[in-house]
Amino acid sequence: MIDPSDQPHLRSGGAMGALMRCHDWSTTPLGPMESWPQSLKTAVSLILRAQQPMFIGWGPRCISLYNDSYISILGNKHPQALGQPMADVWSEIWDELRQLNEAVMRGESLSFENKPFQLTGRETPGPHYFSFTYTPLLDDDGQIAGIFCAAIETTSAVRLGQESRAGRAAQQALAESEERLRLATDAAEIAFWDVNVTDGSLIWQPRLRTMFGITTDEPLSLDDFFRGLHPDDRPMVASAFAAACDPERREFYNIEYRTIGRDDGEVRWVAAKGRGLFDATGRCVRANGTAMDITSRKTAELAMEVALEASRTGTFHWDIRDNRLTWDTALDRLFGLRPGEVVRSLDQFIALVHPDDRDEVIRCCGRCRDAGDDFEMEFRVVYPDGSVHWLYDRGRTFLDPTGRAKTMTGACVDITDLVRAREALKLADRQKDDFLATLAHELRNPLAPLRTGLDLLQNVSAGLPDQGRQVLGIMQRQLDHMVHLVDDLLDIARIRQGKILLRRESISLHAVLEQALEGVQALLDAQGQVVVWEGVDPALRVTGDLTRLVQVVGNLLNNAAKYTPRGGRVTLRGGEADQAGMLFIEVTDTGIGIPAQMLDHVFDRFAQVQQHLDHAQGGLGIGLSVVKGLVEMHGGRVSAESAGPGAGSRFRIWLPRSDTPKPAEARLPSRVDGVRKRRVLIVDDNRDAAETMALLLDMSGHEALLAHDGQTAVEIVKQHDPAVVFLDIGMPGMDGYETVSVLRTLPGAHSRVLVALTGWGTEADQAQSLAAGFDLHLTKPVKIHEVQRVLAARFGQENQSATMFSM
Repeated sequence: MIDPSDQPHLRSGGAMGALMRCHDWSTTPLGPMESWPQSLKTAVSLILRAQQPMFIGWGPRCISLYNDSYISILGNKHPQALGQPMADVWSEIWDELRQLNEAVMRGESLSFENKPFQLTGRETPGPHYFSFTYTPLLDDDGQIAGIFCAAIETTSAVRLGQESRAGRAAQQALAESEERLRLATDAAEIAFWDVNVTDGSLIWQPRLRTMFGITTDEPLSLDDFFRGLHPDDRPMVASAFAAACDPERREFYNIEYRTIGRDDGEVRWVAAKGRGLFDATGRCVRANGTAMDITSRKTAELAMEVALEASRTGTFHWDIRDNRLTWDTALDRLFGLRPGEVVRSLDQFIALVHPDDRDEVIRCCGRCRDAGDDFEMEFRVVYPDGSVHWLYDRGRTFLDPTGRAKTMTGACVDITDLVRAREALKLADRQKDDFLATLAHELRNPLAPLRTGLDLLQNVSAGLPDQGRQVLGIMQRQLDHMVHLVDDLLDIARIRQGKILLRRESISLHAVLEQALEGVQALLDAQGQVVVWEGVDPALRVTGDLTRLVQVVGNLLNNAAKYTPRGGRVTLRGGEADQAGMLFIEVTDTGIGIPAQMLDHVFDRFAQVQQHLDHAQGGLGIGLSVVKGLVEMHGGRVSAESAGPGAGSRFRIWLPRSDTPKPAEARLPSRVDGVRKRRVLIVDDNRDAAETMALLLDMSGHEALLAHDGQTAVEIVKQHDPAVVFLDIGMPGMDGYETVSVLRTLPGAHSRVLVALTGWGTEADQAQSLAAGFDLHLTKPVKIHEVQRVLAARFGQENQSATMFSM
């Protein structure tokens, strides 16, 4: 198929324009369309734009070309008539037409009114009547090369007249048809001109006079022509005309220029083509050709140029076979070209691309050339001043009939500001995630003394009145909720940054659900909600990180508890999924439900489902986002379902099944009965956190020592030889990493347990602390029974090495 951008004379050609683009002209005497003379292309453009039936017969065999309006005249000869000799198309009347054709090819112009022809392939029997003109068409050398026919069928009008019925109406219809013919010819805005070079006289058609704003019919000369040109275009036109009339050069006169109307002052654009005619001595005696008013086209091009410049967009065309590259001036600016610099090949274009992007551009261009792919990518260019600019380039590849890449047409737009804004957004997003992670860490420090203080109060709660114990329970639940929010806040940032590392193993599905339910049971009980949990088959195992999966299910249960009214029901289920190799976990509630329009967004970060105020539970809108992120990290998926407000919700998780039993491993003891009393050093610059933990250890019978900086801690260890050191990492001056490296060099270090106690709790943080010399890593705020489990593990199994343990 022919690229319409390569053949502008086929634009706005209707059905016949499209048919001509698809036609294989290489099989006709005309040859490929690219080789057609400009005069033929101009004539084709004329008939395709006209509303009147028009026909061209070109060359010695009068090859047929016609417009949409001419189809009705052809009848069932269309579309086979396109590209065929007239003798074949009109075989039934060729004896009559041959004489007309021969006369026209001798230079005669013919005109007929109501001429009858006996045609075949028509719905009605003949004869059929036509009013038409036959005019010679000149080639680029000024020689007669074809026939131009403008016709109108008058069969109906003639028959009405013959039958003496509505004769006046028929005459009126005929007059209107003739007027349409005149208007169609005028609308084409094409005219012929002839110059007598020896005396400078002109022969101009009325239409050409209109292009120069001349309203009179007096004789005109070559001087009148030049006076009608725009002053800025006059030297260029004079040079082109002189080159056409020069016996040594004999160039083809092909130029676009502006005129200033002599009588109306209007500025018009004209496209003129022609050649000089030379006598036997080689002297130019005449020059003739065609002219077309292109004011509308130029106005549109100017508007497009302004629009392209305003939008910082440029267009290009790449002839892939010849490796010729052309583009507009807007693209010169986008590539930062200096005045006078041009780009005419793919290699020259690639040389302008930023070195870091050049290989990818070459690869994409190669795919376009070899496989016919379209081009689309972002790349950088470097201006002469050294500034870097981003461009977005997109091109469409057009193929020849054999499927090989032929040409590419496309556009390029400057996206430097967009890229900078995009990078700024990415930076802001990273800064936001870093802020959330830092905020979560900073919140852990004040939570540590609060949790330890509550543990202290719980130890003496037996002596408190019922209201006091009730308040303690409320405080404990709210603290747990706060810790839960901080954990989610930290995890949402870590998931986005890809900083969570899963410790994958084969784990019991029952254990996951049981531990998750245990962590939320206090909240469910406080809400007075009924929990339905029947357990699952102990043989069912999933592959994943136990801590993270407990967190996932805990988040779903916590969400159900928050949005289910008192006395409602929360159901926890698990088992084999319908999908092979997968297990499912399901949390269903009888709560306030989810509107249909929110179901696709409940897992978005910070998404808040707007519900009735009496059910509002607050929250950051990150718990479900954490669920989705962690489940997908495990290779699973999660979904939310609800019949709408008031109809409850159901969340389902699918996880990869594991058929490999979990290997036995040493674990920290679950009970801490009979723990031997030991000397313990707490090192923390947060005095409240250190003192509350020391109080709690003293109440448990341990000897607690305090230090609030690394140097003091070193001195206490030297003097008192504690068995366990709980050491904060983020201390001013001598931080935890420096302190632990010194403690490892002191006598008795091999039997002393050094525990990192910090608000930083990622997998990377844990690995860093162990690499620095710590035996264990605990994340604030730590529960006292977890501290007791650490002590029990160490002193209950003297010969067993310590294991990393994070809370």
